[in-house]
Amino acid sequence: MPALASQSTVSTRSGVGKRLQGVAPWLALVLFVLMGGELVIAYVESLLGVHGLADMTPQALLAIGAARYAAGLCLALFGVYAILQAPPSSIGLRLPKVAGLALGVAGGVATSLIVTLLVRELRLQSSYNLQYEHYILSHATGLIAAALFLVFLVFGPIVEEIVFRGIVMGGLINVTNGVVAVVVSAVIFAGIHAAGGVAQITGAFTLGLVLGWLYLRTRSIVPSSVAHIIFNAVAFYPIILYMLRANRL
Repeated sequence: MPALASQSTVSTRSGVGKRLQGVAPWLALVLFVLMGGELVIAYVESLLGVHGLADMTPQALLAIGAARYAAGLCLALFGVYAILQAPPSSIGLRLPKVAGLALGVAGGVATSLIVTLLVRELRLQSSYNLQYEHYILSHATGLIAAALFLVFLVFGPIVEEIVFRGIVMGGLINVTNGVVAVVVSAVIFAGIHAAGGVAQITGAFTLGLVLGWLYLRTRSIVPSSVAHIIFNAVAFYPIILYMLRANRL
């Protein structure tokens, strides 16, 4: 009996070791992308002389947002080859079936409605920082305004899906089951958006659950990106409407 117990313990430890070895490259890639992105943002802010929200302008917001997402995309794609040594399809960069796209549209619309109701009924508030960013965004004009919406409504969601669904969930699926991977990735996604206040945390977590389910169902970031873009478009709708009425767009 002791010999059998010892063999069982060794087998268990071996299984845990293999799982940790499997997730280590993914964890390294996540840290590489997130930390590298923060360094790029800090560098751009120093170049622009932005030391806080008081120094922010629509042009600076555009430069910082574009730099953040461009760095995230480049670091993610480089890391897939250099760290994971895997093809882009390993992080969900593949075309889904038409049904997957339909799920993405439905998921984006449904989540937008659910989160809007939650925020309204529970009277959840956004942080001052997020409100001030929206104030700056609402005062952009012309090409700067169009570029800002392109960055935050389209480019940003696609990059975030590569990072949080393609990489974070991809790594979690290697060491746990799909349900846990979806929930944990949603928690991380909400944590990244914590600076936006309770309303944004709630919205990000709810959205993260839906986006995670879409990725788990299709193994493509395209449906989750579509849902994410729709969600952001609904969130920015009041600002877009205000800018249209003020002839800023």
